[in-house]
Amino acid sequence: MRAHYAAWMNVRLTVSRLALGAVVGLALFAQHAWDEHGAVDAVLSSSGYALLIAGCAGRIWCALYIAGRKNATLVDSGPYSLTRNPLYFFSFLAFIGAGLSFESLTLAALFGVVFFATHWPTIKLEEVHLRELFGSDFDAYMARVPRFLPRFRAYQVTDSLVVNTRVFTRTMLEASLIPLVFLGAQAIEEGHVQGILPTVLWLY
Repeated sequence: MRAHYAAWMNVRLTVSRLALGAVVGLALFAQHAWDEHGAVDAVLSSSGYALLIAGCAGRIWCALYIAGRKNATLVDSGPYSLTRNPLYFFSFLAFIGAGLSFESLTLAALFGVVFFATHWPTIKLEEVHLRELFGSDFDAYMARVPRFLPRFRAYQVTDSLVVNTRVFTRTMLEASLIPLVFLGAQAIEEGHVQGILPTVLWLY
């Protein structure tokens, strides 16, 4: 099972990068159908930025609890008391935020499809992996904490944490790059507005 899990993780990274590259490639030749700087444009753009920030902050929050502890102990407090997969949940927010940063509902939907196609099998495999590691403790955790969407009334917090600073710092730096997606999306949008990039199709 562990070999299967490790192999899938490598495949997932490759497939995710290829799929995301394809969506971004589409964005290079597509422009949103609503007026530039109009109300819809502004709402989608600001929503995209907010979701990217939420994804960034959420992943840092998760790292604070799990950095250096993954597979060594069953983490069930903080964000892990809200959902069993908070890292993936916040990644999902960032994926949708990336699409909305292009001010396009179509691209946001495509980013969402890429996320679930590449991450949902991982979630299922990790459940099997964690059950092998933690047995009945993980079964009890599954029974009280939802798989993906947070249940806020279940929130629990610990008084203190032991954090692997090296792992946490690396994760924090990686997560801090997420908001830069907004700048890249806006640069592509401006390229279309200025006629630098060709517009082959229009998307909502």
